[in-house]
Amino acid sequence: MHINDNLEQQALAFFKQFFMDYAPYGGIAPTDWNEVSLDDVCFKITDGSHYSPADSPDSAYPMYSVKDMETYGFNPSSCKHITEEEFHKMQKNDCVPLLNDILVAKDGSYLKEIFICSEQKDEAILSSIAIFRPNTDIIIPEILLYLLKQPTVRRDVGDNYVSGSALPRIVLKDFKKYRFMLPPMKEQQKIGSVLHTIRMQTKANIDEMHNLSSLRDALLPRLMSGELDVSALDL
Repeated sequence: MHINDNLEQQALAFFKQFFMDYAPYGGIAPTDWNEVSLDDVCFKITDGSHYSPADSPDSAYPMYSVKDMETYGFNPSSCKHITEEEFHKMQKNDCVPLLNDILVAKDGSYLKEIFICSEQKDEAILSSIAIFRPNTDIIIPEILLYLLKQPTVRRDVGDNYVSGSALPRIVLKDFKKYRFMLPPMKEQQKIGSVLHTIRMQTKANIDEMHNLSSLRDALLPRLMSGELDVSALDL
């Protein structure tokens, strides 16, 4: 995990250098950058279902809440499942993430986990998760992702866009007005390509760890029971 943490810190620092400090531009945003709001660059900013269907453990349709979020995706090991009928209801209500959606922890530890939907799947989300659907003609998903991950943005959100004390949650109708400076698409593509490379490497590392964990969990009971004989192995 230390390698992944290091890669993530590199990506955050790289983004901050360009978008927060404007270091390559003499500390000032270039004149061809535009001030925009989150609402300006997204087709949709909403949250998941406010209705929680009954758990259907044998179903193939997972439904995730904020507790199932990890750094680069969902952990399916503890989530609930819903029937096919309920899943199609979720689709109609736009509670199923689409490719390139930014999924954001909205309730509780807000902004703790944020990731891009890298693969569209048959999975639904509850209202504790927000969906930011970027207009990719205006903003590259990685740019929006690392903007929302910035510590300064998290502080701004806590000070200005959160309600509730027992269970704090981001007020999306206010947060969508959050403003920031956005470079032209050509500049975004240069910055975004670096961020994308780092993100894909980290995701590959995490996927490999999950695969190894699954293999361990499958083999360990067989080893313990003696079903799998390793006595002939030259260890």
